[in-house]
Amino acid sequence: GSARPPAAAAPESEGQAIVRLTPAALSEAGIATWQVKPVDVAHRLVLTGSVSFDENRTLQVAANVKGRAAAIPVDLGARVRRGDPLVVVESIELGRAREDLVRARAELSVAQRAYARAEALTKAKAISDGEFQSREGDYLSKKSAAAAAERTLHLMGETDERIARLASTPDTHESEGVTLTIRAPFDGRVVERKIAPGALFDALQPLLTVADLSTVWVFLDLREKDLALVSEGLPLTILSDAYPSDPFTGRVDVVGSVVDASTRTVKVRAVVRNPKLKLKQGMFVKAQIEVPRPVAEARASLSVPQGAIQTMDGRPVVFVMTSPGLFVRRQVETGHTLDGFTEILAGLREGEAIVTEGSFIMKSEFVKASLVDKE
Repeated sequence: GSARPPAAAAPESEGQAIVRLTPAALSEAGIATWQVKPVDVAHRLVLTGSVSFDENRTLQVAANVKGRAAAIPVDLGARVRRGDPLVVVESIELGRAREDLVRARAELSVAQRAYARAEALTKAKAISDGEFQSREGDYLSKKSAAAAAERTLHLMGETDERIARLASTPDTHESEGVTLTIRAPFDGRVVERKIAPGALFDALQPLLTVADLSTVWVFLDLREKDLALVSEGLPLTILSDAYPSDPFTGRVDVVGSVVDASTRTVKVRAVVRNPKLKLKQGMFVKAQIEVPRPVAEARASLSVPQGAIQTMDGRPVVFVMTSPGLFVRRQVETGHTLDGFTEILAGLREGEAIVTEGSFIMKSEFVKASLVDKE
């Protein structure tokens, strides 16, 4: 038969219900108990979290100039090496800027020759000081304009080599067309592609995202009460359901400065090596951190399996079997959870039997018992 509702529900002195279950109901619900005893727990903290890109090695690629994507030689997921072409940009603005440089260079050349002649004539007393200063001013003005035109091309992403060719052979920009090639900033993968070939875009609009996935960030949730156990630089092991026999190594990089008001946890960031690129953004993982054992905890402490603890009315509770088939709910004060065991600071005595397997089912029985009691 199915697990029957408790035969009796009576308030205790602490206002907690009692649940009675028959041996058949206990067996069907899969409820098992565990005797409370001191446990010498390995100081291994287990945290849950998720994988994210290493933002220090992730870059949204954009053009500094408005234009059209004439070609995109790489597809989503492509591996790229530093310097590989990512997007070939066609831009009218770029063409105008090149023409501005060619014109400024030509005007500078004329002004420079006029200034040189004026300098020679001044030494021969053939022209006035005013005429010399006028030509000198024109030369300096044209020199400044040429430098500004060159800076504009640099800001648009033009290479030093192309700018040098424009200076030496002014008609190059006409034969080569008004294109600019955006190249990979480092070795990595194309993890996002926001435009299609031929699409128009504005200056600084993200076109592609390139990420170096050889290392990733893992963001973990650390309970407030475990804050003292974790410090920056601690080594850790990352395990995922996708690769249960393939652990990843890393280290704690940043321990957050803000405690989440609802979960009472702090975000911890770990830098994790990902040489085979198996860890993907958004993947859920577990981290095992071997934390230093404080001198005060050099002996075994009263701990219970983590699954024995449930939350009722916002407080941690365990279910104590006082005699066969008779259970009471007990509020406890918990300490650190290490290697699957949670330290009990108050609420339990050595030798008591508590529910481990089936503790969630027992919780539902107590919820029903409290409803019966209220009626």
